[in-house]
Order: sequence, then structure tokens, then C-alpha cells
Amino acid sequence: MTQTQLPDDGIITLVPWTDALAEAQGHPVRGDYVEHFWLGILGPTATWLLRRCALLAEQSPDGSVADLNVLAHSLGLAYHPGRHNPFSRGFDRCLMFGMMRHLTVSPSVFAVRTSVPPLSLRHLARLPEALQTAHADWATGRGAQLSR
Repeated sequence: MTQTQLPDDGIITLVPWTDALAEAQGHPVRGDYVEHFWLGILGPTATWLLRRCALLAEQSPDGSVADLNVLAHSLGLAYHPGRHNPFSRGFDRCLMFGMMRHLTVSPSVFAVRTSVPPLSLRHLARLPEALQTAHADWATGRGAQLSR
């Protein structure tokens, strides 16, 4: 996996990623679906990072300036530009799985999903059998209220 080139000063701008299909058929980033089903695909660092970035983007739809040092520290991590570390890997996973993307406006501007699409069959197949069954129940409306 290629490491994302994040700015040396650690300052990025986050904007909401408007995706009509994900918003119509998907699930809120901070909802149970992400916690139960996307977590095993994205990993915990990327999931928490996605949730924090989405919140910032929702609070300032025209663009929220984020300091990656502060963001990483809020997740119990450190930000080191250009180094292979847990925070950078989590950021890369958000990009790799289409939860965030660079905008061509500037290398330090990222669009972040506020609604995630349902899992693809490829991702669903990676989950343990019990979660695959829970997902099928969720999709048919029998499992909309998963226990914690």
C-alpha cells in the first residue's frame, strides 16, 4: 500500500463528500452499521478517524481545517509526516476503501463520506460467518437493532 503524502505542516481541510447513492442507500458514518460491519474491513484506527473527520466535515460544510497532530492525539496516536505509523496507515485505509478522497483543488483538501455505502459482496465475504449472517438479517430488516 502506498503511503498518502500528507502535508508536512499537518494541516488539512475536510469537506463533506456528497454521494447521492450512498446517502440514499447507505448508512451514517457514526451509525451502528459502520460499527458492526465496516469496522472489520477498515480496522479500528481508520474507523475512528473516519468518524472524527466526518463530524468535522459535517460541522463546517464549506471546509473544516484540521490539525493532524491534534486529530491523531485525540485518537491516542501521534502524527509523523512521511513516516510509516498507525495514524498514517489509518488515513491510507480511509482513502483505499473509498471513505475519503483527495480533491484536485489542493493536495491538502480531502472529501470525507458522511454516509457509507453498504458492504460490497467482496468485503462481506471477508467477514466472519456470524457477521455475514447478521448482515443478511440487517439487510432484510430482521436485524436493524443489533445488540451491543
